[in-house]
Amino acid sequence: MSEQQSPWSSVDQIANQVLSCTKCVLAETRTQAVPGAGSSSAAVMFIGEGPGKNEDEQGLPFIGRAGKLLDSLLEQVPLLRDDVYITNVVKCRPPGNRDPEPDEVAACLPYLQAQIELIDPRVIVTLGRHSMLRFYPQGKISNDHGRIINIGKRVLLPVYHPAAALRNPRLNETLKQDMKRIPEAVRESLLLNANAGNGRNRVQSAVQKDSSPILADEPDTTFLTGSSDNEEPEDSSGEQDQMTLF
Repeated sequence: MSEQQSPWSSVDQIANQVLSCTKCVLAETRTQAVPGAGSSSAAVMFIGEGPGKNEDEQGLPFIGRAGKLLDSLLEQVPLLRDDVYITNVVKCRPPGNRDPEPDEVAACLPYLQAQIELIDPRVIVTLGRHSMLRFYPQGKISNDHGRIINIGKRVLLPVYHPAAALRNPRLNETLKQDMKRIPEAVRESLLLNANAGNGRNRVQSAVQKDSSPILADEPDTTFLTGSSDNEEPEDSSGEQDQMTLF
């Protein structure tokens, strides 16, 4: 993602702006906006799609059942919430946990871009297929989960959404093993920056699972405004805390 000069100088300033934002129709139905939470100097940043019912009520990301599973997965890395930053592509809950509309995503784009710029994480962990596709539109979560993907000066690690593992217990072990790759992704980011300028930001077409990282072209600032194809059926009857996108 191409990063531009932010009008905000701190993550707290972004949060205050988000809390009073009325840039799209989601402001009309939200209880609270959910800017994000965690360390403002985190090396690892988690990005989901959008808040769910509990998050909308309490103004914090990933605090329902999916959030509790995420906490347990972090402990096995090991990491704590205070070590990372957690946010979403959109900062307000879409009614009924529907997918965000392109204009809603576009309205939140400056906030997410500024959060990434100010926090400057080494690794971005996308939670679910929708979040992954915003950064890596050619990806498919069933193929690319757990892969280390170089995007510009950062590393992307797509994983299944915790809510998917709640609905499908067979994904629990997969999600656990993918999350355990976070330290490896951090090490790759260090190598990536050490080798900056050596022409590594090319698309590497043949990459085996769980081996060499993918070297992807850096996406531009429009990466959040495109539509996403549904690769797998949604289950609207499942987890309703954090948006159930996987």
